Amino acid sequence: MRLKLYIILLMGLLPYFLQGQSKVTAPATLWPELQLNYGAGDAGILFVRNQYRINTDSRYNDLKSSGILSNFERVQLAVGYEHTLTEHWRGGAILRYAIEDFPKALFATAFLRHNGNIGSLYFNKQGMFEYVLQEKSQEDYGRWRILGELGKRLPVKDKFLTPALLYELFILSDFGNEEQTAEERSIDRTRLRLSLNYELTPRFHIAPYFMRQTDYYYVLIPPVYDENNNLVKDGYTTKRNRITPVFGLELKYNLNLQPNTASIAY
Repeated sequence: MRLKLYIILLMGLLPYFLQGQSKVTAPATLWPELQLNYGAGDAGILFVRNQYRINTDSRYNDLKSSGILSNFERVQLAVGYEHTLTEHWRGGAILRYAIEDFPKALFATAFLRHNGNIGSLYFNKQGMFEYVLQEKSQEDYGRWRILGELGKRLPVKDKFLTPALLYELFILSDFGNEEQTAEERSIDRTRLRLSLNYELTPRFHIAPYFMRQTDYYYVLIPPVYDENNNLVKDGYTTKRNRITPVFGLELKYNLNLQPNTASIAY
């Protein structure tokens, strides 16, 4: 129990340990998502996700120059499979394709999940490795994604309501990477998410959420010259954290299965 609490505390404090020398706040984005889950046998789940990303700053909604896609920043489709290995362990794979103005990318992912409890709360842990194949002019890369989630499934009359707090850490990997010319930070991204899953029926769920996404990278600060072109201040490279507020809404439909908070498809 004490070890679990230490892990939760460490994950909660990581964003403060990873603070860069400067921060910028990006425009908020809207992430509506549709998901279909299908029970395959006694131990498997097949799922399909279709997600849209809409920026509140319309300048970034440039997926296409005209038509309906001109209203989106990004569209992605994912298909996956999860298998129950034991009472507490699940594993699976996801294939995701994302398109935006640039670049388009294919994400190949394998994951392993463990479910447990802290008191009356469920505690899910997940390790995921994701290999990202981008358009030819961009480098492919791999990254680890480490996730922890605390929540509780509460009965509300004949329905269920599940508030949950999730933290996810993205760590860049050297797997498959060629020598990089640009400096990179090992921590690529973090996500802190508060969600509320409402089970209208065993088959149909609505899950609104708010998420704080932080991207970590380096930026080059150019040198400063006076009016006589004399160098006043040298240029330098510094760390930067880009914070994006995300408002999301997931609509989930289940076929041939019962909802389970331990599942990645819940």
